[in-house]
Amino acid sequence: MTAKKVLVIDDSIMIRKMVKSILAGKYDVLEASDGKSGLDAARRSFPDLILLDFVMPKYNGYQTLQAIRRVEGLQKVPVIMISGLKEQVTEHVPEPFTEFDFLEKPFEADVLVSRIQAFLTTEPVQPVSAANARSSAPAVVREIQPPSEEPSLQMILNRLTSTETLLVQGIENLIQREVVARVNELNTKIEHQDQAIKLLNQRMDKVSEQIDHQNKGLMVILRELKALQGK
Repeated sequence: MTAKKVLVIDDSIMIRKMVKSILAGKYDVLEASDGKSGLDAARRSFPDLILLDFVMPKYNGYQTLQAIRRVEGLQKVPVIMISGLKEQVTEHVPEPFTEFDFLEKPFEADVLVSRIQAFLTTEPVQPVSAANARSSAPAVVREIQPPSEEPSLQMILNRLTSTETLLVQGIENLIQREVVARVNELNTKIEHQDQAIKLLNQRMDKVSEQIDHQNKGLMVILRELKALQGK
C-alpha cells in the first residue's frame, strides 16, 4: 500500500527535518521552505495533508492556503496550520478556525501524529467469520502476553523525540518572538523619527515665512532709501 503524502511547508529547516523524523515510516514526507515553493510542491505532488507554518517570508500561511485552495484538486486537502504566535493567525483569521486545523508550537511528537492520523486514518473494519476467528485465536494469546523490553525502548525513543521537538520549537519560538519584538521596537522608533521630521519641517516652514517677511521689509526699506537719494 502506498504511503500517504504529507507536505511540510515551513521556513525552518530544523522543524522540517524534525517533522520528517517524527513521521518517518508512517507517511511520505515532502518539504518546502516558503509559501511559493510550497504552492509549487502542492501542485506537483497533490499531498494527502499539508502542515503549514503561518509566519514565513514571501507568503504567510494564510496567503499560501488561499493560493492552494484555488488549485483544482487541492480545494479539500486537509491543512494543519502551525505557529508559535497564535495572535498573528487570529489577526488574519478570527476564531473558530473553519478552513484549517490549528496546532500551536511547541507541540509534542505524539500530538502531531494523532492530529495527522485523525485526518488520514481511513482503515475499514474487516468482518471476521467464525473460521477466521478460530484461525486468529493464537494472535489473541500473543496480544495478552506480558510486554517485552522492545515497547519500553520504543516509548523511551518516542519521549526523546518529543523532548527534542519541544526544545527545538521552544528555541525557535523564543527567537521568533524576539524578532517580532525588535521589529515592533524599530517601527516605533521610525514613527517617532517621522514625527520629529514632521515637526522639523513645520519649523523650517515657519522660519522660511519669517525670512520671506523680513526680505519684503528690507525691500521696502531699500525702495525708501533710493527714493530719498533721488530727492
